Amino acid sequence: MTNFNNRPTKLYKDPVHGRVMGVCAGIADYFDIKVGVVRFLAFFGILFTFPWLLIGYFILGMALDPKPEGLYEDEKEEEFWKQTRKSPDYTAAELRRRFRDIERRTSEMEAYMTSKRFRLERELKALED
Repeated sequence: MTNFNNRPTKLYKDPVHGRVMGVCAGIADYFDIKVGVVRFLAFFGILFTFPWLLIGYFILGMALDPKPEGLYEDEKEEEFWKQTRKSPDYTAAELRRRFRDIERRTSEMEAYMTSKRFRLERELKALED
């Protein structure tokens, strides 16, 4: 991400994938559910609460920023942020686990690089060349 105003945890409207203003598509993208489900719920919500939900829809359509191009660097990053929005506690635990794993592997590499075995293998390799 080059622009710090484009936050992956923010709700955006998605006019590219939307029908009217992109609000349903933006909500579906934010909660990582199918846009058809959101449209179905919005349609029946408008039928039963006509003025309030319709007014809310248009207010969101005017207030939400459009989803910026290049918000995510790749699909893996996009999946990470969607998972973060759905269950931030799980994601924090997953990050702690990953950092512990990285720290463990780094410690193993440091131990190997400072060992006598590494120096011996390096000297043997130098003799072969």
